Amino acid sequence: MIDLHPSTLHQVASYFGTFIGGMTFTGSIAAFIKLAGMKFNFDLPAKGLINKPLVLSNIIGICAMILTQSPTIGLIALVNAAITSFMLGWNITNSIGSADMPVAITVLNSYSGWALCAEGFMLNNPMLTIVGSLIGSSGAILSYIMCKAMNRSLYNVIFGTWVAPKKIDPNAPKEKKEHVETNPD
Repeated sequence: MIDLHPSTLHQVASYFGTFIGGMTFTGSIAAFIKLAGMKFNFDLPAKGLINKPLVLSNIIGICAMILTQSPTIGLIALVNAAITSFMLGWNITNSIGSADMPVAITVLNSYSGWALCAEGFMLNNPMLTIVGSLIGSSGAILSYIMCKAMNRSLYNVIFGTWVAPKKIDPNAPKEKKEHVETNPD
């Protein structure tokens, strides 16, 4: 059984606040550059392969921070969260296509709310917690509504995956449907 210290909630809140805030910061910069039409293209090396190792390093970081009460390990974990979240925010947002950018902006808005909520927990400030949860949840709801309107899933928008269309067999028999005219009367 893991014996958690009473300050564990503050550690988790500070870690998630740092991680989500970093993703929001660099993701917003990438979205601004893309939407402003600036000719700036900076892709991270091996951009298609680094997302999973960055997420894994954050999972290890938060586990190390929670399971040890060492301030040194906690500081290293927070620095790791800041650096890797900057990279993830830039890499994910920079990879999103221009047509999906409005949804990405609502997701980033939602992230900023959840980071504010986590900081409210950390600082024991109910106002930050309430406002952050309202911003985070409203951004998430708006993102969901926009994805439904575009007939896409949020995962497909954020990670840029499309479902491959079905291949049509040219030799397959054609389906015959009857054309029916209607009028308003």
